[in-house]
Amino acid sequence: CRLSPIYYYIMLCCFSWLLPLAVVIIIALDAVLVVESFTSSSQLSGKRNSASPRIETDCFHLHERPTAVAAATPRREEILYIAGRRALLLHPTSSKQTNDYPPLVILGGMAQSIASWEFHLPHFAKDRSVLIYECLGQGPLPPELICSKADLGTYYKDVSLERQGSDFWNVVDEAFEIDGKVDVVGFSFGARVAMAAAVSQPSRIRRLHLTGVAAERDEYANVLLASWKEMLGANDVDIMEEKEETNNSRLRAFAWSIILATYSEQFLASVGAERVHTWVDGVCKFNTQSGLKAILLQTHGGEGQWTPASMAEEMKGFVESYKLVVGSNDKMASPDQVFRLAQLLGKQEESNEENDCYKVVENCGHAVPFEAMRLWREDVIKYLT
Repeated sequence: CRLSPIYYYIMLCCFSWLLPLAVVIIIALDAVLVVESFTSSSQLSGKRNSASPRIETDCFHLHERPTAVAAATPRREEILYIAGRRALLLHPTSSKQTNDYPPLVILGGMAQSIASWEFHLPHFAKDRSVLIYECLGQGPLPPELICSKADLGTYYKDVSLERQGSDFWNVVDEAFEIDGKVDVVGFSFGARVAMAAAVSQPSRIRRLHLTGVAAERDEYANVLLASWKEMLGANDVDIMEEKEETNNSRLRAFAWSIILATYSEQFLASVGAERVHTWVDGVCKFNTQSGLKAILLQTHGGEGQWTPASMAEEMKGFVESYKLVVGSNDKMASPDQVFRLAQLLGKQEESNEENDCYKVVENCGHAVPFEAMRLWREDVIKYLT
């Protein structure tokens, strides 16, 4: 028999309240997943070390929601200082972790911080321990326990690649308490630090994945470097004596310039000025003018033992495996010079094979890990595993 329209109306009135309730539940669950992705185990237990501040998630390079990996979010620690360097150490949550892969160490670009890599970290730490740290010269002002503001001149006196390579192993050994091998992922300045570490102890690196590092810079890249040095006061009196301010005009000008130089025009246009402005804020919040100035002056020389070309010659035959990645529109490390570096490391001829050690990512600038996040990350994971 047919039901009257009044019956359907009554049923609709009785159950219409379920729809908004379901929407509220879904939103709440989504928020919980996002919070889980960025909350440390010590915070969840109510414990916190005041000397190790919680990671900030609202800064440079954060474009992607982490909910896709929330179910496998690794157990993580607070940011702390390991061998004098600001670091974050993550361990897999799964008890099924295998011992097939060594720990992974991640080294970011010059003006980046730990927070820059927030959305990559859960993917890398699914089945292995991951360490990311800020090299000497990167990051915010160190705490008084590490260095007082009055001693910044001495603190940044030597940030050379030779020093960075030595620091790398000090941090690794203290973090993992092992003397075995590690895998290393490095981007831009971090890629050169990774090479310096390989020169220092080449037999301890299993696989090396480097993005945005070339045998030599072309003249346009040298012009950019010269402008950055001037912006940060390389020709001025020693700024170490001046008060470090988060939003000083020199640091902000540098932040805008380095972002415009390292991302492709199409990508920046797609994210818009408002988003880029937040990245500038992040660069200024998590870096110091004196630290970045020291890196520019001491690690960007064009000659000597610590150029990428020279380090490649010393590393050749020692590191088990390597892969180089570059954006097709990279202004800082041209694809031709990255390919030349691959040749110096042992790559003799170009190949399109799946496991090739040289890869060009089309339509990307220097910041491939953040313009093509998923593609780059999957390439790293596939190569390392």
